[in-house]
Amino acid sequence: MTHEDKLGRFAALCVLAGVDLRWGQELIVSAPMEARSFVGHVAVAAYRAGASLVTCLYEDPELIRARFDHAIDESLDRAAGWLSDGVVKAYENGAARLFVYGPYPDLLAGVAPERIGRMHAAMAAATAQEGAFTSGLRVNWCAVPYVTQSWARMVYPALPVAEATTRLWDELFDILRVTAPDPVVAWRDQVEALEVRRHMLQSLDLRALHFLGGGTDLTVGLADGHRWVGGRSRAANGAMPICNFPTEEVFTCPHRERAEGRLVASRPLALGGAIVDGLVVTFRNGLIERVEAREGQAMLETLLSSDAGARRLGEIGLVPGGSLIARKKTLFYNALLDENAASHVAFGQSYSACIESGRDQEAAGANSSAMHLDCMVGHDALDVDGILCGGERRAIMRGGDFVLV
Repeated sequence: MTHEDKLGRFAALCVLAGVDLRWGQELIVSAPMEARSFVGHVAVAAYRAGASLVTCLYEDPELIRARFDHAIDESLDRAAGWLSDGVVKAYENGAARLFVYGPYPDLLAGVAPERIGRMHAAMAAATAQEGAFTSGLRVNWCAVPYVTQSWARMVYPALPVAEATTRLWDELFDILRVTAPDPVVAWRDQVEALEVRRHMLQSLDLRALHFLGGGTDLTVGLADGHRWVGGRSRAANGAMPICNFPTEEVFTCPHRERAEGRLVASRPLALGGAIVDGLVVTFRNGLIERVEAREGQAMLETLLSSDAGARRLGEIGLVPGGSLIARKKTLFYNALLDENAASHVAFGQSYSACIESGRDQEAAGANSSAMHLDCMVGHDALDVDGILCGGERRAIMRGGDFVLV
């Protein structure tokens, strides 16, 4: 099977298993310029699946860097809100969305954190309404990774760029089950396994989770009426997308005021030009009280100061240490993959799909923020206990793996 054959298989999986595109539905794609060939495969798969229109919003990293290097400061406070308004209108008319994330981890190297923070704040404000459609599953959507040369250099710095790119694609195709005899069947089995785990956790009616090991000692209360989500999710139009593709996690909503203790990150965070490594975060009454890091602390502090909710938790995700991604033992510097290689929390915005339908999100304890930043905490020495409503404890994970399922 050639590389183009695998890209075609991957594109078909994105459309059929990831987005779960409906017949006659419009598809909006976001992708870096480097992914043009892949987007062509996506368009073919989408039109074969009955798409009425496929439109791609391309991102050019050179334009982003040029802005930071040459634009006046006031430029960083502006964003193309009109473009987001158009996407919202398309959503209102029934469009689906595919986000193709091709990271450029070295793109913003040397840029002052405060400048990056200003741009992020402007973008978050301009796209808030658009983000509400995806976070609330008001549309069917999916986010998938794409290998850029910049990303391949970061993951395999000792290899020539062409070899690094090929190797990273090989890793991705395996993780995405593209090379399985029947990828659709492979993903059906994976989704069913996640569904079993999701039901198990939901049936416990937990009040909190306690993470212990590797320096972490953190208790996180769960939102009232929290729902565990994993594998496929039901969108408002009846589609059943896999929103993160690939996926190995089950996740839910913490209560924004009930995180206490110390979190030691198990993997670095890649934040668009800065790597945050050696991260230790202390929580009190749900709020981040202290942040320490060997590297990248200024950048993280800037992002965590972007709004009032950025210093609180919006998600808890549990991932077994034996997951297909974790077994690779590769540090991907990419949240889409690293969050599916290790249990994690996220600073910032909660997912409304993780709260029972009909409940008031704020009253339930869900967090609100323009940011959603995943931080990995899982490793092979991590234990997780569930705390039931009566105070009893139930072992959920031992040594990084599930013990109940």
